[in-house]
Amino acid sequence: MIKTKYNICQVSLNRDIPLIIENYKNFKKIYKENIIFHIICPQSQLDDFKKNFNSSEFVIINEEEIIKYQNFKNIYNDLNKNIEYEKKFNLRLKWYYQQALKITFVLNFIRRKKENIIIWDADTIILNKISFFKNDISIKYGNFFEFHKNYFHTNEEILEKPPSYFISFLNQFIAISQKECDFFIKNFLLKKNKNENENLGLIFSELMFKSIFNKHKIYSGSLFSEYELIGQSNYLFNKAKQKPILFLRFGLDGKLTNIQKLVAKLLGYVHVTYEHAQSRNENIKMLNKNQSWSGFIRIILKNFFNFYLNYIKHNLMYNFDKFK
Repeated sequence: MIKTKYNICQVSLNRDIPLIIENYKNFKKIYKENIIFHIICPQSQLDDFKKNFNSSEFVIINEEEIIKYQNFKNIYNDLNKNIEYEKKFNLRLKWYYQQALKITFVLNFIRRKKENIIIWDADTIILNKISFFKNDISIKYGNFFEFHKNYFHTNEEILEKPPSYFISFLNQFIAISQKECDFFIKNFLLKKNKNENENLGLIFSELMFKSIFNKHKIYSGSLFSEYELIGQSNYLFNKAKQKPILFLRFGLDGKLTNIQKLVAKLLGYVHVTYEHAQSRNENIKMLNKNQSWSGFIRIILKNFFNFYLNYIKHNLMYNFDKFK
């Protein structure tokens, strides 16, 4: 019997190496199958990653081999002439570069290898088993904790007719199959640029910037999400009902203890994310102390109330949208 193979793509800095190691160990315990982690990192940190991940289950990739940052920046400079928030956008340019790296890598990987792949955030640790594919199509997941209109407005420009009803695909992971990859490339990525031989990373970067600048005349935080884009594209390909999931992310002020992890697993939480939105020093402090029990219980109760209240609404809205 041929084992299932899981390809995991992560874009990371060396600060997340301990979290990647913990997540890898959990994946191995949960799946017991062939798992290959494809880790994309800055050229300056290649040695750190190769030293820590010296096995056949890890492929370390120089981000410059996917899209050269200078080329990415040149596209941005060519297209930002009419925006009024250039200085603010510049501060997050490396963040947008990460989004482009992830999408470019998975598109090229699927076209070359003919294998499915999963994008997984480097600061996220799996707790419970997740089924990623069924019949060679991704299983659609969603959550009630995230809702960023800016991401959806950008998607309107790229997808033209995004789904009329959906819940957030920003789950810190997204799966994409060969069929869904082909659908995205044919219907959205190459719709205006027919040259399939051109670098997909440059084509996508141009599409992303044009879509952001066309839809957003004022700056209001992050304006694009790779998870929302791939999720909505996958959903347009196959409108299977999204499965809401529980995860821990917001409100954490320390790492979960083993008992807290066990409680979360028993309650059905699928993963925990140690957010890097805060400063590096604060994040290091967070990862060097245990999560308080009072904070943990408060987060659990709040999430449960929010989840089950919205679960009923989700079922009603999905059926209404399906039959209207």
